[in-house]
Parts: sequence; structure tokens; C-alpha cells
Amino acid sequence: MCTTKMPKPTRSAATGRLTQARAEKISAVEGLVLSPRMRELLARTEDQSAEERRKAVRAQFARKSA
Repeated sequence: MCTTKMPKPTRSAATGRLTQARAEKISAVEGLVLSPRMRELLARTEDQSAEERRKAVRAQFARKSA
């Protein structure tokens, strides 16, 4: 019988998640910040699913065809 030890994970799924706050900190290092318009849109859609948020962003920022 072969018994191999598996390394114990150092993070839980909750701590390893990329949240909006963490993404903003990473972007700030690169000199990027959210515009007030985008910050308001994300705050307004905070309780929606990821797909609904993407649709809202596309609707707000997609170029309108002439």
C-alpha cells in the first residue's frame, strides 16, 4: 500500500477569491483607477450575477452603431 502525503492547502476558497477591492489594489499599483461612472455602475449592480453585471457594462459602454 502506497501512502503519499498531500500538502495541506494554505488558503480556503474564500480567501483566494479575487474581489473588487483586491482587483482595485492590484490595478492601483499599475496606475489604473475606476472612473466615477464605472464605480457607480458596479455599485448599482453589486447584488446581481456576474453575467448580469457584464451585460450592464456592455450596455453602458458598447459603441452604438450609426
